[in-house]
Amino acid sequence: MTAAPVSRRTRRTRLRPDWVWQLRQGSALVFVLWFAVAVPLVIVGLLVEPRWVGWLVLVWFLALVLFTLAMRLADVRLRRAWVDMAEQLGWEVDAGGPAVLERWPFPPFTTDPAAEVFDVIAGRHRGRELLTGRFRHKVGSRQLGFDFLDLAVDRPLPPLQVLPASLAPVAAASLLPISLRVEGLSSPYLLFNGREDLAGEVLHPRAVEALAQVPPFGFSCEGRRFVLILPAYRDTDTALAQLDAACDLLDLMPEHVWQAGEQWLATRPL
Repeated sequence: MTAAPVSRRTRRTRLRPDWVWQLRQGSALVFVLWFAVAVPLVIVGLLVEPRWVGWLVLVWFLALVLFTLAMRLADVRLRRAWVDMAEQLGWEVDAGGPAVLERWPFPPFTTDPAAEVFDVIAGRHRGRELLTGRFRHKVGSRQLGFDFLDLAVDRPLPPLQVLPASLAPVAAASLLPISLRVEGLSSPYLLFNGREDLAGEVLHPRAVEALAQVPPFGFSCEGRRFVLILPAYRDTDTALAQLDAACDLLDLMPEHVWQAGEQWLATRPL
């Protein structure tokens, strides 16, 4: 089956996904950046005109407040856009629950017992059932997260986790990745779980052609679970384009990869 062309406009961010998450979530990183600028402001103020130090700190504090409010407003607008999109497509909003996490008994979904999912939407696209939302977990000392997209597959797949390097800080399943040589993709890709030869077969030229048209994303799969790992806070146009690219990736999956999945599943205990 040939890949369907992706014609939707997409937006690519230059910030790392882990930094975007921390800025949008109002984490300690925001306050660290605030103090990193505030301290030089105070020093310069004391050297130039001490009477203005208080005003400089006040103005910079107001900038922090305005930034926080702007992030909250952006979150409200983005969630409204997702709800509107889901309603137009006939998808179900707030379709998740604690049981959603049980769908993925493999990393990165199993590394933090306190992990949670939220803003879950269920639907159907190009003949495949889907479940998408946001995943939050602890990575080291940081609370990080990403968007997920679970697509139904009819046959089992072998264990694999392939990520663009930019998503490794938020979703890596291991600490010792293998670098994949993939021509045609702007971002370097890493293999965190599974066989290198199978990952190379998944990322064949026609699949790369579909992936190259959208912002980078990764995936984890095992058995009858295929889950995309995507940067959080995507606009709906980007999300729909990546959904099409993911469907293309499955439609173009080589038969040998499906056979490897069936062989792997046959060796698993019942």
